[in-house]
Amino acid sequence: MSITILIIEDQDHLREYMKKILEREHYQVLSSSSGQEALALLRSNNPDIILLDLNLGDMDGREIITILRRQHDEVPIMIVSNFNEVDTKVHSFDLGCDDYLTKPFYKDELLARIKRLHTRVKYAKLTEEHTLKEKESFGPFSVDYKTGQIRKNGRGLDLSRKLFDLMVFFLRNRNQIVSKEQLLNRFWWDQDNQSDNTLIVHIHMLRSLIEETPSKPQFLKTKRGMGYFFEIEEGEYPIPSD
Repeated sequence: MSITILIIEDQDHLREYMKKILEREHYQVLSSSSGQEALALLRSNNPDIILLDLNLGDMDGREIITILRRQHDEVPIMIVSNFNEVDTKVHSFDLGCDDYLTKPFYKDELLARIKRLHTRVKYAKLTEEHTLKEKESFGPFSVDYKTGQIRKNGRGLDLSRKLFDLMVFFLRNRNQIVSKEQLLNRFWWDQDNQSDNTLIVHIHMLRSLIEETPSKPQFLKTKRGMGYFFEIEEGEYPIPSD
């Protein structure tokens, strides 16, 4: 899956340095030396990740974040800047940036941070491909992607966005073992300290909504030492009357 990165940096040597690093890692790279040039590029291209300097010659990089977020464009943005003040970082995150890297930086740190954003983009693209279908059925469960609703035997489940995504993931990977590491990297990739407790809490909440007896699950089962197994048997499932 090809990932395109847009570099917005007015220092020529640094822009070219980052471009070479990324191309060696087989990313597709676009580059811009000014804010206005970047906005023109964005009108005709859809990069997957943006690396953005704050101190551009013609505008403040935060203006670009504001413009994109007003357009409801959720492209991940990592600021790469000389500014190291806490207030600047907080304000940038409040505007909608996803990561902040202070200059000077090590190449390996830049690549590691991009890899994390790459993971987010990869799963977002996979989700988008699946949601081209408006509805899918899995045994007693039906998923309506347009409304964000999952039903069991015709009855709607009251799921948060995270639980909806988690449930869809289990349904698409039904009848096979999914490890804790897969789930943590898929759903909590942006947490520095990924915790089994976070996953366990969400599994408990999901079971309380989909299982008749959560302590003896019919669907979402634990495979000790291996992970989880979402079991859906073939056959007809009754739809209760309201």
